[in-house]
Amino acid sequence: MHLHEAREEPTRRGGRRSSIGREKADCPICRRGRPRDVVAVLRSAWVTAPPRAALPGYVAVVAKRHVIEPFELPASSGFAFWRDVLLVAKALTDLFSPVKMNYEIHGNTIPHLHVHLYPRFPADPFVGRPIDPRQPSFVRSKAERTRIGRAIRRAAAKSHSTRTAHH
Repeated sequence: MHLHEAREEPTRRGGRRSSIGREKADCPICRRGRPRDVVAVLRSAWVTAPPRAALPGYVAVVAKRHVIEPFELPASSGFAFWRDVLLVAKALTDLFSPVKMNYEIHGNTIPHLHVHLYPRFPADPFVGRPIDPRQPSFVRSKAERTRIGRAIRRAAAKSHSTRTAHH
């Protein structure tokens, strides 16, 4: 990419900026007050696990503070958010024993910072190719999603007690 290309305006539709709104008022999560399908509430984030997912242990970690990019968070909030992301990734790894955890950040559909966590397995439907979240091939029961939330809350409680013991 050439420097002059990087300075170009975002794609315009109908004479306006692209559909990605930067304002809190443009954000469906902020308008609703929280994301859908929340299974755990952490210090800086909500964790969502929808009933249909591309892979069994999939969750999204959604920042409580409205920003679009991670660097827009103040330092202390940024550290707390990433600590929550890593805590969730470890809890999912302990629960599902994947061979790899994939981390994805997009934001071009929902203009609110969120990290998709996809535990990967040797025979999952996306071996050798990117995950396509539009192909939700796993239906998860309420009990399965509750189990995910419980594992994350347990890990958060353990992490909190460990941190407070060291202070």
